[in-house]
Amino acid sequence: MTAQDDTDGASRRDALKLGAAGLLALAPLADMREAFAMTGDMAGLPWANKAMRWAQVAFTEEDPPSYDPQFWFDLFKRTHVEAVCLSAGGCICFYPSKIPLHYRAKYLGDRDMFGEMVKGCRAQGISVIARVDPHAMSEEAFAAHPEWAACTQDGKPRRHWAAADMYVTCQNGGFMFDFMPAVLKEIADIYKPEGFFGNRWAGSGMCYCQTCRTKFRAATGMELPTTNDPQNPQRKAYIQWNAEMRWKQFKLWDDTVKASKPDSFFSPNGGMNDPNNVTIPIVAVDRQGRSGTTPVWSMGKFAKQVRAYMQNLPVCGIFNIGVEDENRWKDSVQTPAELEAWAHTGIAQGFRPWFVKFNARIFDARWVAPVEKIYRWHFANDRYMRNTGNLARVAMVNSTQSGIFTAGGAAFTAGDNVRVAQRVADSQNGYYQALVEARVPFEMADDRQLDAQYISRYRLLILPGIAALSDSQCRQIRDFVMAGGRIVATGETSLYDETGRRRANFGLADLFGCDYVKTSDGVKNSYLTPRHPHALTRGLEDAPRIIGTTQQIAVKPHDTGRQPLTLVPSYPDLPMERVYTMTLETDTPMAFCRDVGMGRVIYFPMDIDRTFWEVLAPDHLVLLKNAVAWAMDEPQPMTVAGPGLLDISYWKQARSLTAHLVNMTNPMMMKGPYREIMPLRGPFTVSLALPEGVRPDVVRLLESGTTANHRIENGRLVVDVPEIRLHEVVAVDLA
Repeated sequence: MTAQDDTDGASRRDALKLGAAGLLALAPLADMREAFAMTGDMAGLPWANKAMRWAQVAFTEEDPPSYDPQFWFDLFKRTHVEAVCLSAGGCICFYPSKIPLHYRAKYLGDRDMFGEMVKGCRAQGISVIARVDPHAMSEEAFAAHPEWAACTQDGKPRRHWAAADMYVTCQNGGFMFDFMPAVLKEIADIYKPEGFFGNRWAGSGMCYCQTCRTKFRAATGMELPTTNDPQNPQRKAYIQWNAEMRWKQFKLWDDTVKASKPDSFFSPNGGMNDPNNVTIPIVAVDRQGRSGTTPVWSMGKFAKQVRAYMQNLPVCGIFNIGVEDENRWKDSVQTPAELEAWAHTGIAQGFRPWFVKFNARIFDARWVAPVEKIYRWHFANDRYMRNTGNLARVAMVNSTQSGIFTAGGAAFTAGDNVRVAQRVADSQNGYYQALVEARVPFEMADDRQLDAQYISRYRLLILPGIAALSDSQCRQIRDFVMAGGRIVATGETSLYDETGRRRANFGLADLFGCDYVKTSDGVKNSYLTPRHPHALTRGLEDAPRIIGTTQQIAVKPHDTGRQPLTLVPSYPDLPMERVYTMTLETDTPMAFCRDVGMGRVIYFPMDIDRTFWEVLAPDHLVLLKNAVAWAMDEPQPMTVAGPGLLDISYWKQARSLTAHLVNMTNPMMMKGPYREIMPLRGPFTVSLALPEGVRPDVVRLLESGTTANHRIENGRLVVDVPEIRLHEVVAVDLA
């Protein structure tokens, strides 16, 4: 497994996916989503949908003679774990494999470490997922099959970057399509695991071996691309071909394990990222920890991104007890506060916890107590964690294709995947931060599922620089607005088609109320003038101007109506004696606020969300927050009054409602790890809109373990919360 998505950019592995990971549920499960949402009945769902707490032990070669399996069985019992992922085989195996070239762990000897752990888990009624990792092979395997190795552009086999005695495998050759199916079949036949989890199953970057060259040429008539520019015809063809190859690989592996155990499945780490190919029962999102300037709310963001296409089916959030960044200190231990904060921010947004420990031996046990604490709390409140639906009325659109095919209009930088999606990710992160600060409960909507079936439950969609939208997607958004929906859009939203080809005009120009002229990047020292009175500029009455943005979109308005925000053009920032403007004010609109059809639209022709992420200017927060309020034009289903920075969510279960309040008021919120949890002293007032026909009975506070003071005011449930340590949950039992 690899580490988390660092929101300084896309993750090293998932830059093109913008955090969307995993596969979805068995095809028939799609038909069960609505029934599950109505009743919460899991009786007809596969076992993996019912497992609420997961664990993983990633073995090392030196573990077999010295690890203590009983430690793990005792821990699983204390933490009420229901499913465990265990290392089985692939590049290194931990059982007595009979497959030639299947390299056994150096110190395995005559032991069957995988089998020992499977037996002990089964004795406790715990389901087992077999972890396989096919990204490397031994020198013996390479000597027998050099064609299995991945190659550099000059055709040379790739030695492993970290293990000098191994070679990197080609994702399209015999290792993946012949050797690994045999490994999967052997494990499935002998141990009958409930499922398989594939780490680094999709390759380790571009491969230029003869197998890849031949297969790509046969499929496309082209040579493999040597550029990362997504508008290059070869690169564009490769993106599609690679997706097709990964689907073939997945289908082969999934069919292989099902042939031995029909209710088993193969779940790729990183997944197929295809919401319209629904094939396995649960997705595990590999976001093990944070480093750099990753905000603590990111674990919740990852949950929302994947749940956008999982709908009412479950997702697990993988977190590592060790320190995770590019240096990969696997044998380290996170602080208890950081472990709690990272896990609980994911749980609040719908993750089921899945902890991972690298190395089965225990030489630093400081992680055990905080993990037990998280899992025991989760188990004690299990019935309030079985969510059947989210009650938010706002959704931010998540766009995989914008990250793949555009970077705010800039092409790929050769060899640099991290910055490809930088502008897209930063725009999303900026509006995400604003919504957290504004205490707006919100979800995410996948840009490939924008038809009414998926988005009609929302009143407002936010499109943070969603540059790549197809004509069909633009029609879906237009239909949403005309039927009464509302949108807030920024920057180059809809300026490109789904493959990153730039249009002559915005695909949503009719909604925006303006036509595209040009984009200016790297703008310095420009400003915005708030015009009053208007709901968008409320709170800025004493600000004659506020800072502008670094990307500005010149547009031609459709009408000459007055808009609430105008441009002060860029002027010199040096020498200091020249830092003044000759143009105090213009009529150039920088926000278009419009009633369209039965809906409302706000369009900012600038990257105000991305600039907010860069500088966190309070004035930009006011505008982003006000845009949601004006466009929404109805009360939020959940509001919270009181001090501090909180991340919130509002859920329904079969016989209850839950409102989550995560305390993010911490100096390490934007740069981990937490040193300590800093409780927030209230009082807090939580106001909840009740779904139609729902009547509350008992109201509890799960973190404090008390019954809550509550009342009905204007048809809403109002609850008093005295204090929030880290993650308080208002749990409402229904009458």
